[in-house]
Amino acid sequence: MKKIFVSALVFFWAVLFLPSCASRKVLAKPEETSLEFWIAEDVSAFDFSGYCPIFGLIGGSQYFGKGYASSYVSVGYPADEPLPERYVIYLVTAYPDYADGGRFVTGIEITDPSVSVYGVTCLSSFGEFDEAFRELKCEIEDCGTFHRAVFGRSRVVLSPGKLSVAVTVTNRSGIVF
Repeated sequence: MKKIFVSALVFFWAVLFLPSCASRKVLAKPEETSLEFWIAEDVSAFDFSGYCPIFGLIGGSQYFGKGYASSYVSVGYPADEPLPERYVIYLVTAYPDYADGGRFVTGIEITDPSVSVYGVTCLSSFGEFDEAFRELKCEIEDCGTFHRAVFGRSRVVLSPGKLSVAVTVTNRSGIVF
């Protein structure tokens, strides 16, 4: 009887908790990248005072990577000033849920072809993108004008001239921004 109870307990634990653990997976930061931060990285203790902010976002913050748009000034939303041609922007929000608080990098937008993620740049072909992310065991989605690679909570999107990396943030409390 005890053996059956333990087996049932293990089974229910596996059914309830293993899927949620698997869905918490995030792609590891590539070794060969010039990105300063990575998705799901806790930056609550990081001082962004030397970074150029993009104002106007409710529920989070956006910053240009070092060396991009040091003179950029956005006073309205959407931005009054167009974005520079080449940039890296980091989105910082709460994670894993908006109600959890904290400051984590939850999105990265790249239009600088000198920045690569797993060997892929914003100028890579869809074929190169698909090949690189298939090797990482990602699910590849061909969405016509863009391709998306999904791995656990992380997703990478290649669209013409832009590479985006993000982690899914939940909103269990239904916070309206």
